[in-house]
Amino acid sequence: MHCYECSETGESREAVGLCHHCSAALCAEHIFAITDPMIAQVPLSKEITLPKRARVLLCRTCKAALEQARRVA
Repeated sequence: MHCYECSETGESREAVGLCHHCSAALCAEHIFAITDPMIAQVPLSKEITLPKRARVLLCRTCKAALEQARRVA
């Protein structure tokens, strides 16, 4: 599988992962790895953040869109 971002510019690089949000294949140059907090619900509608975070791979488009949404919240 080849990188979607590279194909947009006429290049061809092997993909190393997929965007978690849009599923585009991405090479090492175009993939972003971020961490995502894990939230647990406990009785009485309380939320706690767990100590271990999940890894999420994103393309630059989805990363920018998610960061935009976090700034508004």
